[in-house]
Amino acid sequence: MTDLQENQGSTVSARLRIVGWIVLTTALALLAVTVSMRSIMSGQVAEAANVGIAQEIEEFRTFAAEGLDPKTARPFSSMGELMERYLARQQPMAGEAIIGQADGRVLAAGTAANQAGSWLAEDPVLLGRILNDAKTSGILESNHGTVRWAKAEAKDASGANGEGHQAHLVVAHFIGGAQDEANRQATMLFGVAAGGLALTAGIAWLAAGQIMRPIRTMSETAASITANDLSARVPVEGRDDLAQLASTLNAMLDRVEASHLAQRHFISEAREHLGGPQRQLASALQKLNEEDLPRKQRNAIISTAHAHISQMGQTLADLDLLAQSSTPNFIHRQMISVGEVTADVAAAASRPGAYPDRRFRIAESAKAQAWLDPLRVAQGMHQLIQNAVAHTEDGQSIRIGSAAADGMASFWVANDGPALDPEEARALLENYRSAPGTGEQGSGMGLGLAVVKAVAEAHGGTAWVESGHGNGTSFGFSLPLADAGQGSSCEEDFAQSMASSLRGEL
Repeated sequence: MTDLQENQGSTVSARLRIVGWIVLTTALALLAVTVSMRSIMSGQVAEAANVGIAQEIEEFRTFAAEGLDPKTARPFSSMGELMERYLARQQPMAGEAIIGQADGRVLAAGTAANQAGSWLAEDPVLLGRILNDAKTSGILESNHGTVRWAKAEAKDASGANGEGHQAHLVVAHFIGGAQDEANRQATMLFGVAAGGLALTAGIAWLAAGQIMRPIRTMSETAASITANDLSARVPVEGRDDLAQLASTLNAMLDRVEASHLAQRHFISEAREHLGGPQRQLASALQKLNEEDLPRKQRNAIISTAHAHISQMGQTLADLDLLAQSSTPNFIHRQMISVGEVTADVAAAASRPGAYPDRRFRIAESAKAQAWLDPLRVAQGMHQLIQNAVAHTEDGQSIRIGSAAADGMASFWVANDGPALDPEEARALLENYRSAPGTGEQGSGMGLGLAVVKAVAEAHGGTAWVESGHGNGTSFGFSLPLADAGQGSSCEEDFAQSMASSLRGEL
């Protein structure tokens, strides 16, 4: 099904599709303009012919009704003289024929150079069709193209038996020449449109290339990313939509890289935390199989085995807590006393058998109420205590404290161990980094500090470390006193996949 869907995709590049759509749209628009202009010009040719014909017919009717013979200053004595006098005053336009028929004669206005007049005057068949037509205007096809015509009649009452003499005027326009000129102009317009279309295609090709260049860069960047190198980023140029897309893609790659490195880091941490106790437990169990072991030594081996099992269980519990930190119900807030939580944590650490070789004291206790999850806060504090125990020697004192200021509740654990280098302290709680081109993660937080960070960020707070200034090293986290909403952490991106990865890699 997937192969079928892939085969149904277009094989034409996006650049060609962009140019194709632009050219097609422009071509349709130019074609519509060209056809419309040709239709308009053809209509103008016909309209000009009709106006000219109507004007000539109206002038003839006026002349026939009111015209006087200049010799006698009286109405014309014959229709022939009237027609001759009228036609002598006319100067036909190009393609126009003005023909008169009176007293059995056919007369044409204009000179011999007027081809249209000659065409009609010398074509008795066409002239007869017009004169014999019952209509006073019409359109005919001739050997010289389309003819638009109209006719008018004039007569007097001087003939015998009351029958007047008649004269006919025919005005015709052979519009073939004007139509040819309109066609030539339309052809020229079409040529200009074709040139414009070619220019548009060239500009569209260049513009599409410029538009697609960032996308090609994104594709090349995506192709360069491998499982061992997630450091490639898309160059961001400008502030347009593609620049915003590049920024969004880079942000996504940052999150993916952080999640990938964090997952690898925690897999490595899990191997270390589980591998050592596993080997020691196997060695202890092997010793138990030896014969003739003294009872005291056997009990010591069993006690050591239980300690290793407990250590492995704690590691699995930390991993499970990290996995839960990505779920919406990871924390359950309630109004609690910051000081009481501090006292409970110190009491749990000081109980007999918990940490027999360390001394704990409360250095500071906040008198404030906060909307927090006491269980998760206690889990984070116990991780800090275990971290402090791991970095102090037998008999040393470990300080536990809390404070409230600026709307934040801070919980911390401090010891008098050696001060940390500022760069080393910063790396302990930062996201996991890799050397460019290697994909290997640098040193960073262990499982315990990851739990602390997950608890802090789930409350919308932050984890921190302070070292030096003669006060040893302090690890802690600050949480909003009020409900600031659940924050997201780096671990949330990979926690769910981490458990399944561990099953395959441990």
